[in-house]
Amino acid sequence: MIEFGQKHLNDQFVLDGIQRVSARNAILREIVSNYLAHRDYSSGYIPKMVIERDRILVENGNRAHGIGALNINAFKPYPKNPAISKVFREIGLADELGSGMRNSYKYTRLYSGADPQFIEGDVFEIIIPLTTGSMTKVGPGTSTVASGQVESASEQVKCASVQVEELIEFCIQPRTRSEIQEKAGISSREYFRKNILVPLLQSGRLVMTNPEKPNSSKQKYVKAGTETVY
Repeated sequence: MIEFGQKHLNDQFVLDGIQRVSARNAILREIVSNYLAHRDYSSGYIPKMVIERDRILVENGNRAHGIGALNINAFKPYPKNPAISKVFREIGLADELGSGMRNSYKYTRLYSGADPQFIEGDVFEIIIPLTTGSMTKVGPGTSTVASGQVESASEQVKCASVQVEELIEFCIQPRTRSEIQEKAGISSREYFRKNILVPLLQSGRLVMTNPEKPNSSKQKYVKAGTETVY
């Protein structure tokens, strides 16, 4: 199930503090663990994980302890399959009770800038919202930071001192590719383009000042929502 998600979801450039993390993989780990550890195995409902353009939907047979959307601030975790949950903790696929929901909120906010939904009922639903940039990676052969390029380790360290949000705010005024790359502290043009600039454009957080000519030597990039006619 995790491999299925990795095949169809882009591993976007995300910083947790100053460390690059795979929010995609963290989300998949949490929802798959929930899917398996908290399922009502006596239910005849067919469980599913569906990846759509704007969301991941997970549905599971459930022994409900309430009805409706769960509130992260008032949620009280309940062990539905304690023996299975214990095994998952032992093999590193789960943490303490209730951590899955908290982690899902944390990494979904990093990944798509929105909150997930956990809906309790006879069928338990998890909805993870997606952005356009989340769906750009389909099938094998797409390079990501996590794929282990030779340059990646050293370049990530250089970029770690600059938050993604700081780069976006830097682009309130139109900036050239070289200006943004210098701000990020990355020496490799190709690494910067593939792993930072392109994901920011695909997610819609940066836009081109001249989208009609994407390869123009005069191309600049600006924070979405602040662009005008150039």
